[in-house]
Amino acid sequence: MQLPVEDVLVVHPNAGRRAALASALPSCRVVAVGSKKEATLQLADATPALIIAPPDEARLFLREVDRSAPEAMRVFVCSQSDPAGLEELMQTAAEGHVFSILDETLAGPELGQTLTHLLQHRGSAIISLPPSYITRFTLGGQEYTARCVEVGNFGATLHLPIEAPLMAFVPGTALRDVRIERDGRFVMKAAWAYVQRAQPMRGAESPYLRLGLAWNSAMYQPPQVPSVTLDEPSEVLATLRKAMRRETTFWLQPAGESSMQIRLDAPVLDVVDELAVLRGVSSAPPGTLGDVVHLSFEMGGQSYTGVGSLLDFSPDGKTLVRVPRGLTIRNWRRLPRFKPGPQSRFLISFQAPVTGQFTTRAVLDLSVGGLSFPFDASSEILPAGLQLDASLLLPDGSRVPCPLEVRSIHALSTYSRSDGGSRPFRAGASFISLPASAREAILTAFISTRCPSAQDGARIPFDGIWSLMDQARYRFHPDYPFDMDRSVFEQLADTHLKVYSTGDLGRCVVYGGEQGPMGHAAGLRIHSRTWLVQHLAVRPTFRRQEPISQDLSALLVELGEALEDIEFVRYSWRKDNRWPNRLASWVARLLHGQGLSLLRHFNYLRLPLNASTPAPAEGLPPVRSGERADFVWLENLLRNRGELVRVLSEDLQADMVELEGLGARFQAHGLHRRRRVFVVDGEDGPLGVALAEEGSPGLNLIEKTNSFSLILADPSHPQAGAAARALTQRCVLHARERGRPSAIALVEDEYIDWVRQEGFEDLGRFSEWIFHRSMIRGWCDLVKSLFERLLRSQAKQERDSPEDV
Repeated sequence: MQLPVEDVLVVHPNAGRRAALASALPSCRVVAVGSKKEATLQLADATPALIIAPPDEARLFLREVDRSAPEAMRVFVCSQSDPAGLEELMQTAAEGHVFSILDETLAGPELGQTLTHLLQHRGSAIISLPPSYITRFTLGGQEYTARCVEVGNFGATLHLPIEAPLMAFVPGTALRDVRIERDGRFVMKAAWAYVQRAQPMRGAESPYLRLGLAWNSAMYQPPQVPSVTLDEPSEVLATLRKAMRRETTFWLQPAGESSMQIRLDAPVLDVVDELAVLRGVSSAPPGTLGDVVHLSFEMGGQSYTGVGSLLDFSPDGKTLVRVPRGLTIRNWRRLPRFKPGPQSRFLISFQAPVTGQFTTRAVLDLSVGGLSFPFDASSEILPAGLQLDASLLLPDGSRVPCPLEVRSIHALSTYSRSDGGSRPFRAGASFISLPASAREAILTAFISTRCPSAQDGARIPFDGIWSLMDQARYRFHPDYPFDMDRSVFEQLADTHLKVYSTGDLGRCVVYGGEQGPMGHAAGLRIHSRTWLVQHLAVRPTFRRQEPISQDLSALLVELGEALEDIEFVRYSWRKDNRWPNRLASWVARLLHGQGLSLLRHFNYLRLPLNASTPAPAEGLPPVRSGERADFVWLENLLRNRGELVRVLSEDLQADMVELEGLGARFQAHGLHRRRRVFVVDGEDGPLGVALAEEGSPGLNLIEKTNSFSLILADPSHPQAGAAARALTQRCVLHARERGRPSAIALVEDEYIDWVRQEGFEDLGRFSEWIFHRSMIRGWCDLVKSLFERLLRSQAKQERDSPEDV
């Protein structure tokens, strides 16, 4: 059942601004007029729930509103840079009128959210508080203390000592760091609140200043990373189609007109003369024909903006806009949430600190960072900023404590008892702390929800996984043939169990089927903030309709995004493996070049450490172990080369080069992970370094965690070759000292010949892509679209040639 439609009266002399205000409330019946005289006539015919008007002659207008629509909410549109308007509103508030202030500069989604937020005040619960509740806040660098007499989901009422300057609390003023306490105990906080009215009052004991505050319904934080740009035409069109399927609201804004933003209704993508266009209906022209127009929308916790142009506008509102060449994306939600399935139900329980009411609600969606749940805004007080001593009922029936902080509240589109009562709202909350058992349950539910056929590989005997990989013809490191000695196999099985059993270091997923395990993939925390997707293997007998490799790859990549401390995802592929090379190279090329990824190529070289190993060459420069100054030099070198992604994703900051923090994390599970740095000095500093990785056998089955790489300051230096060979020999000795069966080098083209001179065999060329977590959703969308296209092509071939099936 849908929520009732409410009437809104918009008064504004500017036609464009009037249209923008009307467009911001698409679910309401809006009447827009240009003067207060016309508004008076409208009030005689109908009683609106919300009236929006400019501040001029506010007192006279409100007297008319009090007679014709006493229950209507009153909102005045006024800029902070309009002293006359603010003065009028101050005098209006001093006469006892109650109203809200809307900033004239708001536009687009923010304008719609603010107006919806104000309209939601109607019918929302508000309760009176005893004298034990006080509020502290900061204004202009000064801290104030007031008594909190009322609090609700969208605002509060304070009594402030009369000594506070009245003119400091102009309507619309932002108060910082607002905290409500009860008997000295913290109840809730808000980063900011806005003054709605300020009125001097005479109390029984002494006069006071009565402040009406409005909470912000969402405690949004600035994006954690720079924006990402989609500039591939097919990606832009795919994103727009996806937004239309989700019935996302599109906004158009003329260039240079921040206060005017028009909603585009019924959008449709079309192609006119080989030009992609967006058709729709708008209440006003977003500029003149040919003008630049900004398109914006929000979807899935991300905001999208792009620049197009207005191609046509007809009197009946039909609008034609050129599709932007690119879309800029910002992530507002750091961790992706998922809706738990019927077999993975979570319940949140808490006692509201304001009302004392004990409540249990089903979780709507969640992640290891937070969750959302429904509540009834007509009887429950859960404003953004409230902290809850909550407990979470897990799918296995156990209950764990999980204190929460409410971050946002928004109205739901339907109402029923299961959705949250007669006035249903959605509360989004972040975990203040989360026990390990709850974290594991959430990630397990995430895996089963994303891929119902997925099984925890840590619970499957390693023999079964090894047999699956043998059937998949997976090409491993030569030190691990499928007929290896039992002692080596048991060592790999032990590493597998320690890495994946707890989930702290990695995740292993097996795709189950009627015939047993059908596919396998794993993720490893190869560096402190980097998630390595590895060991993808699929049995060759799977049916075409089951894109197992796509499901497993996407699941492991999304698992990396679900871990709050993971910043980068990394995976590699063999260049001579045609299908993975085509797929991975295509996706990397489309998303590469945004400053948040690194695409590189290297050769995999191996030297068996046996009796036939060549003797070290003589006459090469000396090699020493790296020190703090060398680590600083290395970081600066890579930053100057523009390889910031490599610095951050491979722990090459000076304080992290030796992987001490990561090593302690592995050591806690009985595993080894470190890095040694070897240096050859030149005339004015290091000539080159070698990064020798150390890890327990089997962390990575091609032993990236037991390989070395070379970095030279200047490969064209006369001594560069000698330095590379000296560093290679030192890494071979290091591998021999550690009892390794072979030395592994992962080197770029410019170093291959020097490493080969030390007896290394070239086993093939690899590509590797490292990308930031902000690009994960784009990666998943691209891979999904490619596989869908492949399946459609296969289905067509089967229809055309049924005898070949």
